[in-house]
Amino acid sequence: MDDLTLERLVREELEWAPHVDAANITVHVRDGIVTLGGFVASYAEKKAAERAVWHVRGLLGLAQEIEVRLREATRHSDEDIAHRIASVLRWDAMIPEGRIQVTVERGVVKLIGEVDWQYQKQEVEQRVQHLAGVAAIDNQILVRPTHAASEIAAAVNRALARHAELDASRINVTADGTTVTLSGAVRSFAARHIAENAAWSAPGVALVKDQLRVVP
Repeated sequence: MDDLTLERLVREELEWAPHVDAANITVHVRDGIVTLGGFVASYAEKKAAERAVWHVRGLLGLAQEIEVRLREATRHSDEDIAHRIASVLRWDAMIPEGRIQVTVERGVVKLIGEVDWQYQKQEVEQRVQHLAGVAAIDNQILVRPTHAASEIAAAVNRALARHAELDASRINVTADGTTVTLSGAVRSFAARHIAENAAWSAPGVALVKDQLRVVP
């Protein structure tokens, strides 16, 4: 697909996304790599724009440079944001209690702690990103290792084979300790994210290195 066509499709997808105001988002495409710029009114909207673009056919890579410009009505003190985050995390049954520390500076939220699974790390970020006043998130939560490398690699291979959207025979999986490296090729940028998430879902994975190439 040529860059002009891909740019048009990306703009159409952003306009179609119900949680995104695309009026102030810029789109630049070069050699299949899409760069999103401009600004939006919340961090949640920035992530929604990113997710919308993942699924566009022909996308080979994505550079996310959208700025968050909070409206006056959604600005809150760092103390208020920290208290809201603590309350949200305390009531979320998927997040282990007492394992996450939060600091907030000028709307930028830093998350620190340890969890047993990657989905718990993602759950924390997803819960926080929808709160008013959050301008950015620095997720430094660590996933605690629990399994041997051979078990991790086998689990990741089985997870990839179960996904209908993936051709697992084109993906190579290696494990060094609790670090999983994915190499090979996938057919779309969305498939690359699916493969990465599948690898993170295996027990004991502390880090995923995504070296997959997008080859339509």
